[in-house]
Amino acid sequence: MFRLPDLIIRAALLFFGSVMLLFGACDLLAPRARYVNSSPEPGAALAAPPASVSINFSDELAPESDIAVASTITLPPSGEAVYADGKRFTASGPDPGDSRGRTLRADLEPGLPRGLYWVQWRAVAARGKAARFGSFCFGAGMPVPADITRDMPGALRERDYQWRGRRAALLGGVLLVALGALLPRVPWRR
Repeated sequence: MFRLPDLIIRAALLFFGSVMLLFGACDLLAPRARYVNSSPEPGAALAAPPASVSINFSDELAPESDIAVASTITLPPSGEAVYADGKRFTASGPDPGDSRGRTLRADLEPGLPRGLYWVQWRAVAARGKAARFGSFCFGAGMPVPADITRDMPGALRERDYQWRGRRAALLGGVLLVALGALLPRVPWRR
C-alpha cells in the first residue's frame, strides 16, 4: 500500500508535466509563415538603393504582420562611411498587390544614400496567429561586410516568436513527467 501524499505528488508531477508537454507541442505544431524569398535577396550588393523591399512567405499573412527597412551605414559622396541610424521605412499588413496575401512590402523614397540596409519583419500567420520574426541586410553601393554576416548564414536570420519559452515548456514537461514516473515508491509501514 502506498501513502496518499506520495500518490498526490506523483499525480501532480505527471499532470503538470503533461500539461507543459501539450502546451509546447501545440505551439510547435501551429502553422507559421516562413521566409521563402525576397527582393533584394539577403546579402545582395546592389548598385543603388531599391525603390521597395518585399519578402514572400510560405503562408497567408495576418494584418498584424509588419516590415521595417533602415540604413545603419551610409556612404555620402565623400566616400567615408557614416555609422548612424538612417530613416526608417515601415509597412503593416500584407502587400495589397499580392492577391494571395503572402508578401510584405515597404516602399523606400527615391534618392536614398548608398550604404548598408537592414530589413526586419514580423510575420503573423493568418491561420493560428503564430508569429515568426527575422532580419537580413543588403548593401547599396557597397558589399555587405563579412563580419556582419559571420553569425548569420546566408545573411538571413529567422526565428519563431518566443521560441525559448516553447523549448523551456517542452524540457520542463519532460523533466516533470520523468520525475513523476521515477519517483521512488515508498510502501506504507504500519
